[in-house]
Amino acid sequence: MADYPTPYVFVYDVFLKDAVKHLQIASYVRTWSRAEMPGKLYQLPTGLPLVVEEEPAGKVFGEVMTFEDMGEVMRIIDAQEGFRSDSPQNSRLIREIREVTLTPSGEKVQALVYLCPKEKFNAKEMYAVHAHGGDWRKFVMMPRYDGYQH
Repeated sequence: MADYPTPYVFVYDVFLKDAVKHLQIASYVRTWSRAEMPGKLYQLPTGLPLVVEEEPAGKVFGEVMTFEDMGEVMRIIDAQEGFRSDSPQNSRLIREIREVTLTPSGEKVQALVYLCPKEKFNAKEMYAVHAHGGDWRKFVMMPRYDGYQH
């Protein structure tokens, strides 16, 4: 089994507790907490969100989990996020370690996070919409207006 530098994984997308892909990892979850980290959340036309580290950074809200079988869970999440450990530079998202804050306690932990590299990100070309508020779950449930500034 691969060794990971931290047991914590920060998710902000389809792996959130009530979201569509959570079932794939639910049986492995050991601990769970609401959490946040600095960054900007965008949504792509596919409906998938991604986080870019841009200034001014806002907050991205998600969840931090630890797992029973980290290797298996990371395989599932890597596949969804388009991360290739054999070729990170060719990955859709990169997997990095960032400090995240567990919102109930204020405790800070180092967690694995999937990010879109700044140099690969172009909001206009990717038709990415800034997800105001940084909470993907709330954003996808918001009514849509064509008057949004993209």
